[in-house]
Amino acid sequence: MAPATQQFYIPNLLSILNLQSNTNPHEDVVREETEKWVYDYGIFTDAKWDKFLESDVPHFASRTFSYADREKLRDCSDFCLLMFALDDITDDEDKKEGTLTGQASINAMQSDGPALSSPGERMIKDYRARFFKSTGPILQRRLLKDWEATFKAFPKELEVRESKEVLSIEEYTFIRRDNCALRMGFTHIEYALGIELPGEIYENPVFNEMYLAALDMGWLLNDVYSYGMEHAKGQTTWNYLTVVMHENSIDLQTAADYSGVKFRELYDRFIDRKLHLPSWGKPLDSDVAAFLEGVGIWLAGTLQWCFEMPRYFGSHYEDVQFTYLVDLGSFEG
Repeated sequence: MAPATQQFYIPNLLSILNLQSNTNPHEDVVREETEKWVYDYGIFTDAKWDKFLESDVPHFASRTFSYADREKLRDCSDFCLLMFALDDITDDEDKKEGTLTGQASINAMQSDGPALSSPGERMIKDYRARFFKSTGPILQRRLLKDWEATFKAFPKELEVRESKEVLSIEEYTFIRRDNCALRMGFTHIEYALGIELPGEIYENPVFNEMYLAALDMGWLLNDVYSYGMEHAKGQTTWNYLTVVMHENSIDLQTAADYSGVKFRELYDRFIDRKLHLPSWGKPLDSDVAAFLEGVGIWLAGTLQWCFEMPRYFGSHYEDVQFTYLVDLGSFEG
């Protein structure tokens, strides 16, 4: 269902979280290093590089990993820039090209062989080597598993964009959990904290409910706040608001309101299940608590970052922060 209006109000999701995020004191020095790391691989033309810089991904990393030390912030920032870069690259690809990019990305991450010829593959190899040097087998296996799931799910998004198919809410949610790359982001919360949660914690049904609620909040806020930008590119078939409009036969504003209610439900579930977590004893209980706090920081930091640069709201991002009014006619395709 296409939007019948050029303007709609987005929900104030940060007020639901009732959390604030700080910035990392090492942000400025890490920004210079991490942007140079990406630039030196030459994966963007000058014009696209300037556009990429507008998103200020190092600031995103600073907000979502505000507690990380300098070395780990650098690695987490590199990871974030790598994922944003690959996302931007696949945005311009069709399903066939995206499938090849996804498989090449999987091969580069899973193999410990020499670097390949593609700049993107060499970036992945570089990052893999540093991550593996600083982590144990638990996080290494988790990253490899989630990396593969993410890039196997990428082509489905491209297929939906090409065919203009609109999935059901259930189908979309299932795929979105993988292709949003948040599982890997959450793994880097463990990395930044210097912890490695064993598999038994992830297998616990209460913890898993909390994890999925946080995962769904993460991609949901992205979909709602990026709708205007995706509308300008003609890519709204892969967006929660479109899926909800289609399945429930509602307009854009009602879908945006619905998404706010859904976000609240997910947050309430996250908080409720936290009260029912079992104890694993020391030091795991404190590790789990630190991880869940890190998830909250990630979500709050992402929401604040959305209003601090033009990636999602264009040149009017500062106005949207106060009005929450999105004008679809103000975006450049």
